[in-house]
Amino acid sequence: MRNRLRQLRDIGLRGVAKSVYCSFRHTGSLSSLVVTSQVITEISPHTTFDLRGRLTIGTGRRGASHPRIARSKFSTSAGASVVHSGEDLGIVGPGSVVHIEGEFSIGDSYINSHARILCGDEITIGNGVAIAWDVEILDDDRHNFSVNGVPAQRTAPITIEDNVWVGHSVSIKKGVTIREGSVVASNSVVASDVPANTLVAGTPAEVIKEDVSWGGEN
Repeated sequence: MRNRLRQLRDIGLRGVAKSVYCSFRHTGSLSSLVVTSQVITEISPHTTFDLRGRLTIGTGRRGASHPRIARSKFSTSAGASVVHSGEDLGIVGPGSVVHIEGEFSIGDSYINSHARILCGDEITIGNGVAIAWDVEILDDDRHNFSVNGVPAQRTAPITIEDNVWVGHSVSIKKGVTIREGSVVASNSVVASDVPANTLVAGTPAEVIKEDVSWGGEN
């Protein structure tokens, strides 16, 4: 209930009206997709939505953004799929850009402000995930690349399992799986899989501690 009241305060009356319109038009529900008045929406009518609880864009804590300039963008292409797999709430914070061409799924998790998410293939974020500000999640290189004449794979799915903590200014690259309970230190570049319950750091990120645990707040 406290989270819902905070959302209403964040989005304001214009945001409520915009949310009702966007949500009903694209999901058939009045409140499953929530956006603030500061969110630019470019949603293809050929996008599939499966939202069990509620997905919010542009809401949440504003400690890393200014409310007057924290515009977000949420866009999808024809054939895109957007899923909220949790039972309560998935949050993408203010000042974020989310572009979905493939399959994007998020559980009851929180992404802070100024995220950059490009889903050309498949991005899956589980439950209890806490992602700090200024994080990039990119599963598509957007350009073809060859080595000795052999084309490299341009896209590959990204999976972030349950109860992962990602620090600020992290870049998560295509084909990566971050296993349950792990922690990614700030300013890291994640280019390979992260084992469960480990702390990784660096460019590229490497395991520096094992058997870690953390307690978060969504």
